[in-house]
Amino acid sequence: MYTLTPGKILVGFFLAIILLGFFPFEAKAEEADTVAPTFEEPLIRVGIYKTDKKVHFVSPYSYTLNSGGVDLGVLPENELGVLTYTDGVYGFQSDSLTVTSSDYFRLVPGDLENYYSILNLDRHLVTRSHMNFNSFRGSLEYRFAPKSKVPYVINELLLENYVAGVGETSNGAPEEYIKALQIAARTYAYMNIGKLPPSTNRMFDVYASTNDQLYLGYNFESFSPRIVFFTGGTRGMMVTYKENPVTTYYFSRSSGYTKTKKGAPWLKSVKAKYDKGRKMLGHGYGMSNHDAVMRALKDKWNYEKILTYYYSGTNIDKMY
Repeated sequence: MYTLTPGKILVGFFLAIILLGFFPFEAKAEEADTVAPTFEEPLIRVGIYKTDKKVHFVSPYSYTLNSGGVDLGVLPENELGVLTYTDGVYGFQSDSLTVTSSDYFRLVPGDLENYYSILNLDRHLVTRSHMNFNSFRGSLEYRFAPKSKVPYVINELLLENYVAGVGETSNGAPEEYIKALQIAARTYAYMNIGKLPPSTNRMFDVYASTNDQLYLGYNFESFSPRIVFFTGGTRGMMVTYKENPVTTYYFSRSSGYTKTKKGAPWLKSVKAKYDKGRKMLGHGYGMSNHDAVMRALKDKWNYEKILTYYYSGTNIDKMY
């Protein structure tokens, strides 16, 4: 089984939970964006965890089992399916379907909005220990990873569903900060889709941990309606520099100034006045989450002003 440790979880999450109080949910209509979309919404591949144990899969929706590009059968709704890997042979077993294959398995829904749960995955937050973040929208891929020497469980889903499941702040955060953070999260994720060189031997785009962004999936949406709503309100929006999306690093807190990153002209040092006198938490590049929260709360900055302040010379464009 796989359990997130406090150290992995708290880097991008703990500071926001401590600092933020409850802010009433006031839904506001988004202004129509006049920028023509650039491309279709992409899919993103998320490495959930690696395991040498069986994987217990179940969904309230039917899923098609595929291997080597061939459909092998359908797992009916609410029927348990068990995935295994032994000495190069993949196995799948349920009440209605038993099959083996030398190629990896994919479980694919009829609708990418559908979700599934991994029943024997224990994935908890320190702040919400009663909840298990073991449910995800989209497809599941079960694939042996040569570098790890065990199979990896990979979640493939639409980028917007991924962003809605990123748990880097609390549901009670200021509206404009949530929008800014979700746009930064979307841009960061997009910049990692299909960008890793073959030498990394990674079969997915991002980790589900704070190695990239803390992705908690479908169950996170259930107690974060404001985050989901404001993610939808910023659909397709990304931070761009000279009309192209850029890597939008962000971190917990600076000591008064963010840092300049060589080779990234949008990542210049800027003053983070609400961080003054504090100890830096994180790498220091891009947006300071603590300072951004306070800019939204005390200075009434909107998401565009927040983002273009921390990412120098950038614009916010709707890419799809």
